[in-house]
Amino acid sequence: MNKVGSALFALALAVPLMAPNPAAAIGALAVGSTGNVVKDGIAMGDGYNYDTAQGAIDRALEECRKQGGAAAQARANCMIVGTFVGQCDSTSLDPAPGTPGAGWAIAEDKATADSRALADCQATAGASRRQFCKVMHSNCDTPK
Repeated sequence: MNKVGSALFALALAVPLMAPNPAAAIGALAVGSTGNVVKDGIAMGDGYNYDTAQGAIDRALEECRKQGGAAAQARANCMIVGTFVGQCDSTSLDPAPGTPGAGWAIAEDKATADSRALADCQATAGASRRQFCKVMHSNCDTPK
């Protein structure tokens, strides 16, 4: 095979890898915090079932940055904490204002993600507020 033929063959193999994969669904989870959840709250957002990682990331950041209940500084600090394919994300909070309980997780299924997010919330809530943590939001990324 000549150089041109080799280059065309390589390009034919590479193009499908660069295109969105219609069988894949991609998700992302974003969290924003100042480090003082009691004072400033915490912002969280996700994007799921996207064809591209960038689409999921953009949506997660958008949702995080418009999160009600969090101070503007927390929303401004939104960053991606994970991306995932065919998994679930979950967020958990102690819903009372001025409390530190917050958690999030990405896992292979909804039950595991919820359990891990809840455990993280309980660990940060403190002994007197542990029982008030609850899963606030969860979504699963499903192959198309």
